[in-house]
Amino acid sequence: MKQHPKLPVIAIIGVDGSGKSTLCNELMVWLKDQYPTRLCHLGRQTGGIARTIARLPFVGKKIDHNIANKTNKARMNKGPNGFVACVMFLLSLKRVYRFCKMLQLEKQGFLILTDRYPQTSVIGGLDGPDMTVDHPKSNIARYLTRLERRLYHWMTDHQPDLVIRLNVDIETAMRRKPDHRLSSITKKIESIQQLTFKDAPILDLNSHQYPIGQIVQQAKDAISKTIEKSLNN
Repeated sequence: MKQHPKLPVIAIIGVDGSGKSTLCNELMVWLKDQYPTRLCHLGRQTGGIARTIARLPFVGKKIDHNIANKTNKARMNKGPNGFVACVMFLLSLKRVYRFCKMLQLEKQGFLILTDRYPQTSVIGGLDGPDMTVDHPKSNIARYLTRLERRLYHWMTDHQPDLVIRLNVDIETAMRRKPDHRLSSITKKIESIQQLTFKDAPILDLNSHQYPIGQIVQQAKDAISKTIEKSLNN
């Protein structure tokens, strides 16, 4: 397969239920026929674990509720204790690892399509740093918080060439993802419009208002222009 230099990084962002997976799959079929392309998931992929726990008979919902409460408490007041901070930091490292693999593929000449993308414009928001307290009480947590922020700023220094943001309303998102927590979906929808990726252009698409075919075509048009600009630089 012929390698094409200077192929762009295209980021698809959106909350659960916005249609990211469907759009990524459609775009991959289209792109792979033209360019060496790789799809990279840049999330931590821990949501599936939580939903599996919640589906456990009798005690699942209670355990999931307790975990969510502890996580929320760790993001407030005095911040997490040392142990919780270590767990949160290790989960963030999963994203850093995936990001490094993506950079390697980019250097090899692949066009990169990403499902999610790290950001620092909303701390604790969608795909942002997880430890939200700036100066936690625990020394370990304070150190790991600073380190996590540095890692996220390093990742966001590698800005994508195009961001496609899929917007969706709460009703549509919950209808598509009924096993997700309403509070989590609501928070993500509230924060996604605040996300920025330095100077990367953002294409906003309302996935709850238009059929998937129209969304896919608009995404293809924007990607084609981005590829053309990248190859001509």
